[in-house]
Amino acid sequence: MNRITFTVDENGHLVRICADQEVEVFIVAPNVPRDRVYRWSSLQVGRSAVEDEVGGWPVGDRNHVPISH
Repeated sequence: MNRITFTVDENGHLVRICADQEVEVFIVAPNVPRDRVYRWSSLQVGRSAVEDEVGGWPVGDRNHVPISH
């Protein structure tokens, strides 16, 4: 199974995305109707990039994600 990580800073803002293999990532911001889709251009690719982000931490439930909206 391939993995993607979304890393947020202490304020909950998205700062980094890593993936096991090359993928296209799009951020959709409905609050900006004329310019709502953004391509994430600094994707870090490779299993080691994902492993560095996960870092052996336990994996929690999707309902506890602290991403700001």
